[in-house]
Amino acid sequence: MKQPVTFISVTEHAKKQMDFYVDVFPNTTIQSTTYYDEYPERVLNGQLDLNGTLLYFLEMGPENPVTLGWNLSLFVEMDTEEEFDRIFSALSAEGVVIMGPEAAGSFKKVTWLTDKFGVTWQFVFADK
Repeated sequence: MKQPVTFISVTEHAKKQMDFYVDVFPNTTIQSTTYYDEYPERVLNGQLDLNGTLLYFLEMGPENPVTLGWNLSLFVEMDTEEEFDRIFSALSAEGVVIMGPEAAGSFKKVTWLTDKFGVTWQFVFADK
């Protein structure tokens, strides 16, 4: 079996979302983008390398709205507090903070948020 890949289906703006993540996360690049023949503005398959983790994107279109929930989230352990603060600030700016940032257990900072595209993230920073 090959390594599982996170697959994110969205209603609209997949390319805009991928570009946003490239701007926010270090070492992140768009690997490929394929568009529908009949809807050339929509992403059929987008592949994003987020610091070594592959994320796939599919844009369903407004006629097939995607319901997102915070029951599934992407967990990221940050290397520095500055990195945590910068990425938290960018993703929470137009998103919804569910929890934190606050200390929890062995972590100096923990947060749980849903970004402006509806993707839920958990960020942690442990001051080692």
